[in-house]
Amino acid sequence: MYAIFEDGSHQFRAREGDLITVDRRDGDDGDEIVFDKVLLLAGTDGEPTIGTPLVAGAKVVAKVVRQFRAKKIVIRKFRRRKGYRRKRGHRQSYTTVQITRIQPS
Repeated sequence: MYAIFEDGSHQFRAREGDLITVDRRDGDDGDEIVFDKVLLLAGTDGEPTIGTPLVAGAKVVAKVVRQFRAKKIVIRKFRRRKGYRRKRGHRQSYTTVQITRIQPS
């Protein structure tokens, strides 16, 4: 069985046991997170359940594995002949979760 769920503005395909990296969510290692915006549920038996827009009552439950920040990226702005230079850095925060169960409605 797998599910497609939405978190933020991203969609993820998840099976039980999968490790998925999502945008930062509050919580320590081992905490439980529930994703309730399930768009599709598909199993081994029969047709998939497609939400309109969400599957009513379905949830994807996950456990926080780690919190981390991505590699730093450098943003440079430059205008030739104007003496204008700007340098700025950014590190995005992420959370890795492990899918523990998918609950149909």
